[in-house]
Amino acid sequence: MPEGDAEIPMYGNSYKAGEIVAERMLVPIGDWFEDKRTRAGRVNTNVMTVGLMLTEHMATVGLPMTEADFLADSQVRGLGGRRIETILSNRGEFRPFTSEGGRTSRGSAPLARQLAAVLNRAAENSGYHRVGSLSQERARVRIQEWFVARLQVEYFNQQGLRADLDPQLPMSASIAALLDVARRRGGNLAGAVAQHLVGAKLCLRFPSQDVENMGYTVADQQTDRAGDFTVGDTAIHVTMVAGFPLFEKCKQNIRDGFRPLILVPSYYLVGTRQQVSMQMGGERMSVQAVEDFVGTNVEEMGGLTSLGIRGSLRDLLMTYNERVAAIEPDPSLLIVIPSNL
Repeated sequence: MPEGDAEIPMYGNSYKAGEIVAERMLVPIGDWFEDKRTRAGRVNTNVMTVGLMLTEHMATVGLPMTEADFLADSQVRGLGGRRIETILSNRGEFRPFTSEGGRTSRGSAPLARQLAAVLNRAAENSGYHRVGSLSQERARVRIQEWFVARLQVEYFNQQGLRADLDPQLPMSASIAALLDVARRRGGNLAGAVAQHLVGAKLCLRFPSQDVENMGYTVADQQTDRAGDFTVGDTAIHVTMVAGFPLFEKCKQNIRDGFRPLILVPSYYLVGTRQQVSMQMGGERMSVQAVEDFVGTNVEEMGGLTSLGIRGSLRDLLMTYNERVAAIEPDPSLLIVIPSNL
């Protein structure tokens, strides 16, 4: 009997039993996965897409699997861009993936053989066959979720930000699109993008001034600086959500002779202004939307012409990428400049 296997039957055919089995199976699966990491620290996406497909086959043929269950004509059954995107969307991941999805790669079949062997052994050693169908289903889903998470970390979150940027629309719409893409990735990414967009805009608007360029986490934790940026006697604060600590910082700005300016996403603009009115009486305070603060200047620097605005937006994104590359270790903060610019 596998070590610890006696604890599973008490849960019967339960969610908890499936979780226990999945955690045990994920140990050898994780070892196999890490063994595929290159010297550069990367894992090929085929490793993850093969994992997604084999967990799909687990639902139909069960475990153990034979090659006939998951291979056809030396290719992994069902493996392709559309199928992978369907699996990802079922798990809440809607970002576009490569159209091939690993189907045309010669390395997919060997990976599938290896992983099938790992899954078969893991099932035998984890007590997978000793629990009911509902528990087995939970174990399979949990393993598939693990592969989805690996794909998010190893692939999606390493890609530059892509957004539909139309120079014919108001520039605030392009800035909003970039922030929305960053927001959907989660974490603090949207805040970092907003900060660096503001920094890039200030560089272009005030080319003779040395505009500060600090990593987002450093700037976010700043205590002795007047703001994220200082231009003239204005202390600029870029934030996703304004709160009490920021209002206290703004009060200190006023005492120190600065004009505080708070920049927030447009959907927080009204609420932030109301808070400022309650907390500070609106005294010598300005609150603007990040989208308008950056976008309006892009249009003005482009001479308010379509051709000029297109070039100005390209300059903004190039400056943004230069500043991000110089200070941030996370490549997912970079913006992919679309061909229409």
